[in-house]
Amino acid sequence: MSIQRLAVALVLAALSLPAAAGERVYLLRSQEHPDVTPACPAGDTVRLGAYLYAPRSRASDGLVMKDAGRPVGTAIGCGKILTYTPFDPKVKSPFSMVFALDDGTFTAQGTCEITSLTFPVPGVPAPLLLVGCALKVNPDAALGVVNGVATSASVFTPVALPGYGTGSFWTLQLYTND
Repeated sequence: MSIQRLAVALVLAALSLPAAAGERVYLLRSQEHPDVTPACPAGDTVRLGAYLYAPRSRASDGLVMKDAGRPVGTAIGCGKILTYTPFDPKVKSPFSMVFALDDGTFTAQGTCEITSLTFPVPGVPAPLLLVGCALKVNPDAALGVVNGVATSASVFTPVALPGYGTGSFWTLQLYTND
């Protein structure tokens, strides 16, 4: 075998090796529940205690068919709403989450922004907020996590709204050293 062919074979072999860092992705549904008590710092205006569920989706198009069932963990969220009245969609509010799962407890900090504010919901004298979050997952040597991101599509009801609840669909994308 020529040196050139050997070099090409080595490059192709190296390209087929798995990445040095592993990747784990969790798709989770959080639903606020009074049994999960958040311990948040004084001054936080958002205090979320929630159960986590593993949603099931239709394989052909990803439509969620079942978003609850048996809880797979809990979530604690703490933060501050920095815009509300008057509502400014450009303002990002600080937020942190702790995801407690059987695989471990993952923590993340970042910001959330209100993408839509319906005030009031027709026929209901209270606001409904649609929120998006982007949080950096903290490295954790014990869990093998070297980097990660947690993102959400969330509904937030600051006061009880009949037929609506505070909850999110979360994606945790973790890079690990396994």
